[in-house]
Amino acid sequence: LSFAVMFVVITVLIWGSLLKRKSLQEHAKYVLGRESSGSDCFSPGLFELKPGYPGCCPHKICPADHFPFFLRSGAANMVGPKICFNNNIILSGGQNNIGWGVNIVIVDGETGMILRSDFFKVQSKGLHDFLKKVQKGNIVLVASYEDPTVQLTDEVRKLFAEMGSSMVSSVKYRDNWVFAGAVGLKKRSPFEK
Repeated sequence: LSFAVMFVVITVLIWGSLLKRKSLQEHAKYVLGRESSGSDCFSPGLFELKPGYPGCCPHKICPADHFPFFLRSGAANMVGPKICFNNNIILSGGQNNIGWGVNIVIVDGETGMILRSDFFKVQSKGLHDFLKKVQKGNIVLVASYEDPTVQLTDEVRKLFAEMGSSMVSSVKYRDNWVFAGAVGLKKRSPFEK
């Protein structure tokens, strides 16, 4: 009988400590303002949806000065793109706020607040003006759907290149393209496919 009681007590203690781990990480992130040892923000799968989060954004725990994000371009003209930021879906087919062409989200790089999001259909106008309003320090998240090239004029491609895109100049008809960058980025963004 004492063995059974001891087993239950040890099991409850281990279980309780595992449940507290996430809250301790959040405490370190938001209260202390430093990276927790359990951060998975730098995993190589930033563009891949992880099992266990079907139809949702991957749940990431990041240091206080980083934000998790997920980008997926549309597949042909059947499956729409998805843009998630800070573990929330911002643009997706399920929210009915995506369109063929270029889907884009602008985020305040300091606060993580979503400033604007929109999609620019194949024949619509306004992407150039939309991008010109993006301010230094803002994060730009992009996912293509169907054909982005009609929207990618020389001027628009130049603006994306100034945000760190190294592939925008080679995007062709019906190519899939995802990109995360920022205005004034002095080097190539590592978040582009």
